[in-house]
Amino acid sequence: MRQYVLAAACIVLTLGFIACSSSDSDTASPTLRTVGATLAPASPATQPAPAQALNSVPIEPQDDTFELTAAGTKFEENFLKMSSGGSVTIRLTNNDTVPHSLRIAGLDGRFDTDDDAVTNPAQIDSGGSGELVFAPQADGAYTFRCDFHPTTMGGQIIVGSATPGSASTVTETPAGSFPPSSDDASESPTTSP
Repeated sequence: MRQYVLAAACIVLTLGFIACSSSDSDTASPTLRTVGATLAPASPATQPAPAQALNSVPIEPQDDTFELTAAGTKFEENFLKMSSGGSVTIRLTNNDTVPHSLRIAGLDGRFDTDDDAVTNPAQIDSGGSGELVFAPQADGAYTFRCDFHPTTMGGQIIVGSATPGSASTVTETPAGSFPPSSDDASESPTTSP
Protein backbone atom coordinates (compact mmCIF):
# COMPACT_ATOMS: atom_id res chain seq x y z
CA MET A 1 0.00 0.00 0.00
CA ARG A 2 2.81 2.35 0.88
CA GLN A 3 4.28 1.85 -2.60
CA TYR A 4 1.00 2.90 -4.22
CA VAL A 5 0.86 6.07 -2.13
CA LEU A 6 4.44 6.98 -3.09
CA ALA A 7 3.76 6.27 -6.77
CA ALA A 8 0.59 8.38 -6.68
CA ALA A 9 2.44 11.23 -4.95
CA CYS A 10 5.19 11.13 -7.61
CA ILE A 11 2.60 11.23 -10.38
CA VAL A 12 0.78 14.17 -8.80
CA LEU A 13 4.04 16.09 -8.31
CA THR A 14 5.17 15.36 -11.88
CA LEU A 15 1.84 16.51 -13.31
CA GLY A 16 2.04 19.64 -11.18
CA PHE A 17 5.51 20.45 -12.49
CA ILE A 18 4.41 19.85 -16.07
CA ALA A 19 1.38 22.10 -15.65
CA CYS A 20 3.47 24.88 -14.13
CA SER A 21 6.24 24.66 -16.68
CA SER A 22 3.91 24.46 -19.68
CA SER A 23 2.06 27.61 -18.65
CA ASP A 24 5.41 29.45 -18.26
CA SER A 25 6.71 28.23 -21.60
CA ASP A 26 3.47 29.13 -23.40
CA THR A 27 4.02 32.79 -22.60
CA ALA A 28 7.82 33.06 -22.72
CA SER A 29 8.89 30.59 -25.37
CA PRO A 30 7.05 31.97 -28.42
CA THR A 31 8.39 35.46 -27.70
CA LEU A 32 11.95 34.15 -27.47
CA ARG A 33 11.58 32.15 -30.68
CA THR A 34 10.14 35.12 -32.53
CA VAL A 35 12.89 37.46 -31.36
CA GLY A 36 15.61 34.92 -32.17
CA ALA A 37 14.18 34.25 -35.61
CA THR A 38 13.92 37.91 -36.57
CA LEU A 39 17.32 39.09 -35.34
CA ALA A 40 20.00 38.98 -38.03
CA PRO A 41 23.45 40.52 -37.98
CA ALA A 42 23.39 44.08 -39.31
CA SER A 43 26.80 43.73 -40.94
CA PRO A 44 29.99 41.72 -40.66
CA ALA A 45 32.50 42.66 -37.99
CA THR A 46 35.44 44.81 -39.03
CA GLN A 47 37.34 42.75 -41.58
CA PRO A 48 41.10 42.52 -42.11
CA ALA A 49 42.45 44.71 -44.91
CA PRO A 50 42.97 42.90 -48.21
CA ALA A 51 46.59 41.86 -48.74
CA GLN A 52 46.71 43.34 -52.24
CA ALA A 53 45.28 46.54 -53.69
CA LEU A 54 41.75 46.10 -55.02
CA ASN A 55 41.14 46.29 -58.75
CA SER A 56 39.61 49.63 -59.75
CA VAL A 57 36.31 48.17 -61.01
CA PRO A 58 34.37 45.38 -59.29
CA ILE A 59 33.24 42.33 -61.23
CA GLU A 60 29.78 40.82 -60.83
CA PRO A 61 28.84 37.15 -61.03
CA GLN A 62 27.79 35.59 -64.33
CA ASP A 63 25.05 32.99 -63.83
CA ASP A 64 25.64 33.24 -60.04
CA THR A 65 29.33 32.36 -60.45
CA PHE A 66 32.53 34.37 -60.05
CA GLU A 67 35.47 33.05 -62.12
CA LEU A 68 38.78 34.02 -60.48
CA THR A 69 42.36 33.31 -61.53
CA ALA A 70 45.52 33.04 -59.43
CA ALA A 71 48.67 33.98 -61.34
CA GLY A 72 51.95 35.63 -60.39
CA THR A 73 51.12 35.06 -56.71
CA LYS A 74 48.13 37.44 -57.01
CA PHE A 75 44.38 37.18 -57.51
CA GLU A 76 43.82 38.66 -60.97
CA GLU A 77 40.19 39.43 -60.03
CA ASN A 78 40.04 40.57 -56.43
CA PHE A 79 37.19 43.09 -56.21
CA LEU A 80 33.81 41.33 -56.36
CA LYS A 81 30.27 42.70 -55.98
CA MET A 82 27.08 40.74 -55.46
CA SER A 83 23.43 41.40 -54.58
CA SER A 84 21.94 40.96 -51.13
CA GLY A 85 20.08 37.85 -50.09
CA GLY A 86 21.58 35.32 -52.44
CA SER A 87 24.47 32.98 -52.85
CA VAL A 88 27.23 32.69 -55.42
CA THR A 89 29.77 30.11 -56.43
CA ILE A 90 33.36 31.32 -56.48
CA ARG A 91 35.60 29.24 -58.73
CA LEU A 92 39.37 29.76 -58.50
CA THR A 93 41.66 28.50 -61.26
CA ASN A 94 45.35 28.21 -60.41
CA ASN A 95 47.51 29.39 -63.34
CA ASP A 96 50.58 29.58 -61.10
CA THR A 97 53.36 27.10 -60.32
CA VAL A 98 52.61 27.02 -56.58
CA PRO A 99 49.47 25.96 -54.65
CA HIS A 100 46.73 28.46 -53.82
CA SER A 101 43.38 28.62 -52.02
CA LEU A 102 40.65 31.13 -51.33
CA ARG A 103 39.33 31.73 -47.79
CA ILE A 104 36.63 34.30 -46.95
CA ALA A 105 36.54 35.70 -43.41
CA GLY A 106 32.99 35.30 -42.12
CA LEU A 107 30.79 37.57 -40.02
CA ASP A 108 33.29 37.55 -37.15
CA GLY A 109 35.85 39.34 -39.34
CA ARG A 110 38.61 36.84 -38.54
CA PHE A 111 40.36 34.18 -40.58
CA ASP A 112 40.70 30.55 -39.49
CA THR A 113 37.41 30.40 -37.61
CA ASP A 114 34.33 28.22 -38.06
CA ASP A 115 32.39 30.79 -40.10
CA ASP A 116 34.99 31.04 -42.91
CA ALA A 117 34.18 29.82 -46.42
CA VAL A 118 37.09 27.90 -48.01
CA THR A 119 37.59 26.45 -51.47
CA ASN A 120 37.24 22.75 -52.02
CA PRO A 121 39.88 21.47 -52.30
CA ALA A 122 41.66 23.62 -49.71
CA GLN A 123 44.90 23.25 -51.70
CA ILE A 124 44.53 23.99 -55.40
CA ASP A 125 47.63 22.79 -57.20
CA SER A 126 49.07 24.28 -60.39
CA GLY A 127 46.61 23.90 -63.27
CA GLY A 128 43.76 22.91 -60.95
CA SER A 129 40.64 24.65 -59.75
CA GLY A 130 38.51 24.73 -56.66
CA GLU A 131 35.29 26.38 -55.62
CA LEU A 132 33.11 27.39 -52.73
CA VAL A 133 29.56 28.61 -52.25
CA PHE A 134 29.27 31.96 -50.49
CA ALA A 135 25.90 32.81 -48.93
CA PRO A 136 26.42 35.92 -46.77
CA GLN A 137 23.99 36.50 -43.92
CA ALA A 138 24.32 40.29 -44.03
CA ASP A 139 25.33 43.09 -46.38
CA GLY A 140 28.89 44.30 -45.99
CA ALA A 141 32.47 44.00 -47.17
CA TYR A 142 34.00 40.53 -46.71
CA THR A 143 37.74 40.04 -47.06
CA PHE A 144 39.29 37.00 -48.71
CA ARG A 145 42.85 35.70 -49.02
CA CYS A 146 45.00 32.80 -50.15
CA ASP A 147 46.04 30.73 -47.14
CA PHE A 148 49.37 29.95 -48.83
CA HIS A 149 50.13 33.64 -49.54
CA PRO A 150 48.18 35.64 -46.93
CA THR A 151 50.45 38.67 -47.13
CA THR A 152 50.30 39.12 -50.91
CA MET A 153 47.03 37.63 -52.16
CA GLY A 154 43.71 39.08 -51.08
CA GLY A 155 40.56 40.90 -52.06
CA GLN A 156 37.04 41.85 -51.01
CA ILE A 157 33.50 40.84 -51.82
CA ILE A 158 31.01 43.66 -51.48
CA VAL A 159 27.50 42.45 -50.67
CA GLY A 160 24.49 44.68 -51.31
CA SER A 161 24.86 48.42 -50.88
CA ALA A 162 28.03 48.23 -48.77
CA THR A 163 31.14 50.09 -49.84
CA PRO A 164 34.70 48.82 -50.10
CA GLY A 165 37.24 49.88 -47.54
CA SER A 166 35.13 48.94 -44.53
CA ALA A 167 37.99 46.72 -43.44
CA SER A 168 40.53 47.48 -40.77
CA THR A 169 43.98 48.72 -41.72
CA VAL A 170 45.81 45.76 -40.19
CA THR A 171 46.38 42.66 -42.29
CA GLU A 172 46.03 39.56 -40.16
CA THR A 173 48.84 37.02 -40.43
CA PRO A 174 47.74 33.63 -39.11
CA ALA A 175 49.92 31.50 -36.88
CA GLY A 176 52.24 29.30 -38.91
CA SER A 177 52.40 31.76 -41.82
CA PHE A 178 55.57 33.35 -42.98
CA PRO A 179 56.29 37.09 -42.65
CA PRO A 180 55.94 39.38 -45.68
CA SER A 181 58.94 39.28 -47.97
CA SER A 182 60.42 42.11 -49.98
CA ASP A 183 60.04 40.06 -53.16
CA ASP A 184 56.45 38.79 -53.52
CA ALA A 185 57.37 36.42 -56.36
CA SER A 186 59.92 34.55 -54.24
CA GLU A 187 57.39 33.79 -51.51
CA SER A 188 57.07 30.09 -50.79
CA PRO A 189 53.77 28.53 -49.77
CA THR A 190 53.31 26.88 -46.42
CA THR A 191 52.79 23.14 -46.43
CA SER A 192 49.15 23.29 -45.42
CA PRO A 193 46.37 25.86 -45.84
